Amino acid sequence: MDRIKRIYEETDWSRIGTAAYYGYFAVNILMKAFAYDHGDDIYKYFFIFGMFFLAIKLVTTKYTLREVLWAAILIGVALPLSIITKSNTWLLLFLTIIGMKNCSYQILIKIALYIRVFSVSVLVLGSTFGVYDIGYKTTPDTAYVEIPVYSFGMGEPNYAFLCVFLTMMLLLYYNYERLNKWWFLGTSAVAFLFYELTFCRTGIAVFFFCWGLIVFEKCVKNKKAKFILALSVPVGALFSFCTMVIYNADNPVLKLLNHYVSGRIYIMSSYFRDQGLALYPRTQESFYASYYGLIDNSYMFVLLYCGWIVAVFFLALMCMTLFRLYKQGHFKELVMIGTLALYGVLEQFVMNGFMNPFILLGAVLLYPGILEKPSGKKQERDEETYEAVSNSTSA
Repeated sequence: MDRIKRIYEETDWSRIGTAAYYGYFAVNILMKAFAYDHGDDIYKYFFIFGMFFLAIKLVTTKYTLREVLWAAILIGVALPLSIITKSNTWLLLFLTIIGMKNCSYQILIKIALYIRVFSVSVLVLGSTFGVYDIGYKTTPDTAYVEIPVYSFGMGEPNYAFLCVFLTMMLLLYYNYERLNKWWFLGTSAVAFLFYELTFCRTGIAVFFFCWGLIVFEKCVKNKKAKFILALSVPVGALFSFCTMVIYNADNPVLKLLNHYVSGRIYIMSSYFRDQGLALYPRTQESFYASYYGLIDNSYMFVLLYCGWIVAVFFLALMCMTLFRLYKQGHFKELVMIGTLALYGVLEQFVMNGFMNPFILLGAVLLYPGILEKPSGKKQERDEETYEAVSNSTSA
C-alpha cells in the first residue's frame, strides 16, 4: 500500500494529462482529416476513445478559482444548448478549450498540420490509384457548361478543396515568419490545381483573401493600423445580419450578391421572414415546417438556431479574444482568424475546433499565456510529450 501511495505521489500527473490531451486532439483531427462524421461507426469508436483522453486531462489538471468560474460559465451555456439543438458542437468546443491548460498551442498546430498533410496525401493519391472512390461527377460552371469535378474520397468536391485549404492554412501559420513570394507561388499553384479539380469558388476566393491579409500584416508596420484585423468577426457578423434582414430579390445588387454566394442570402432571409428571431435556443424541428436549405453562414446559424442571448454571448467572447490577441501583438493569429471569419460568412464548419483550430485561440481568455513559447525544462518536457504522442499516433 505504501508503495502504491509513493508511486502515486511521485507520478507527474500533469504531464500525463497533457499527453492525454494531445492524444485527444490528434484523434479528433484524424477523424475530421479523413472526412469521418458523427454518423460513421468508426467516428463513434474514436470519439469515445478521444473523450477518455480528455477526461484524463480534466481530472489531472489543477485549475484556479478564476478558471473554474470560466469553465462553469462555458459549460453552463454549452450543455443546455447541446441538448436543445441536438448538436454537440458547442459542448465539444468549450470542453476542448477548457482542457487546453498547460498545453502548447504551437504543438497542437504541429499535430494538426502533420495529420492533415498525411491524410490529404493518402486520400488524393489513394483515390488517384483506385484505393478510394475518386468521386467523379459533373457540375455547371459560371457559363452553365458541365465540367468534371472530383471529391478524392472526401464525399464532396467542395469538402475536398476545404481539406486542402485547411492544410495550407496550417502550413502558412506554422511557417509564417518565413513566408515570401515563393511560398505564395507554391501554395497558389496547389490552390489553382485543386480549384480546377473541384471547382470550389468559395475556397479559392478565401485562399487569396488570406494572402491579402498576410501581405497587409507584413507590409504595414503601424500597430494601430493593424487593429482592423481585430474587427474581422464583428464585421462578418454585421454583414451577414444586414444582408439577411434587407434581402430583396428585386434589388439588383442583392440579387447579384446572392447569386455569387450560391443562394445563401436567400436561404437565411427566408428563415428569418418565416421563423423570426428568438431570445432562446430553438430545436431543429421548429425549422422543418419551412425548409429552405442549409444555413451556410456560421453567424446567422448561431443567431437563428441559438437565439439572441447565445449569439451575443458568442460574439462577445470572440471580440474579447480578438482584442486580447491584438493587445498581445499576436498578429499572425489575427490573420488566420480573419481568414476563417470570411469563410464563416459562407460555411458552418468554423465552429468546429478540429476543422478550425484557430477558434481554439479563445483559450487566451482563460489562459493568457497559451501562446507564449515555453523555455527551459518546460520546453524540453513539452517536446518529449509531443514526441511520445507522435510515436503512438504513427504506430
